[in-house]
Amino acid sequence: MVVPAFNVEHYIGVALRSAIAQPRSEEIEFIVVDDGSTDGTLKEILQVKEEASGHNITVIHQENRGVSAARNTAIARATSRYIGFLDSDDEWAPNFSDIIMPLLDADTADIIEFNVGMVDSNGRVVGALTMVGGASTGLRTNSMTTLLEFARVCQVHSGSRVYRRELWDGIEFPVGRVYEDAFAIPLVYKRAQTLYGIRDRLYYYRRRAGSITQTTTLFSVECVAHFAADALKKSEAEDERVYWLALFRKFFANQCFLASRVDASVLPQAMKLVEETAAKYRSFAVKHKEPLPELRFRTQISVNRRVFQMKGLIKRTLGMELRPAVAAPSRVDSSRLDDRP
Repeated sequence: MVVPAFNVEHYIGVALRSAIAQPRSEEIEFIVVDDGSTDGTLKEILQVKEEASGHNITVIHQENRGVSAARNTAIARATSRYIGFLDSDDEWAPNFSDIIMPLLDADTADIIEFNVGMVDSNGRVVGALTMVGGASTGLRTNSMTTLLEFARVCQVHSGSRVYRRELWDGIEFPVGRVYEDAFAIPLVYKRAQTLYGIRDRLYYYRRRAGSITQTTTLFSVECVAHFAADALKKSEAEDERVYWLALFRKFFANQCFLASRVDASVLPQAMKLVEETAAKYRSFAVKHKEPLPELRFRTQISVNRRVFQMKGLIKRTLGMELRPAVAAPSRVDSSRLDDRP
């Protein structure tokens, strides 16, 4: 299990304890990478390791290079047959290993995927990411139909799946980028021959102030533009064109969404990035004589921006803004969970 950590002293203990409290957790290989933290993160990690005698926990401390580099370090060190990811501010559901471990014992599939709940600092479920719908449950063979369903949903959250180790051979998260899952997970997913879908929410993603997904910058827009351009380049291969074009459209939509949330001072630069991505798409369509749908985005960005600003005003007025943690967050309240979407 790969756990990258950077300056999360109030969260990392909760995350790790949600994992080592699992039945059969002694059988799981944990690789925790402290990515040059300057607070008490490493101290918390070592405290949990000391508490968890009998567990296979490797702790690596390296200079700060970002979450991608931390994950890549852990993947390179991993020796287990399967790899999973737990972000340092998230949690596993209490029944995670009860459901996952028997499937791993049986060598059920190349990728086992499940749904994700979203929680606040009080452990209350405030939303969900649906990876697995009714038609995707159980064992299925990967195919272009399955890949297009993955692209349609386009939930690339790395923690929502457990992966056969070999799928990661030669694939790394892009160092120096944010939203790094958007680059790596589509490549890994395409390699899988078999998939197994579980509708239970086995992973809980925590919304917190300061996280990448809660802070939109011009760099965020630039990174997603890079991934969209990469998907367009991969569309040059005719036998994979439909898959990568579907992902391009999702990445482009996300780029537009992020552009609608940047500070007004960098909005012109963000819009320029969006226009450049749209121009690459039009050039691709002309070059390949593809009858591709036109990208319409200016009005939607304007509408999204007004909505985002209005929501921000309401949150500030009601005191509902996310604030940095001053203590460990509450664990997910398992007595009140609805595990199905």
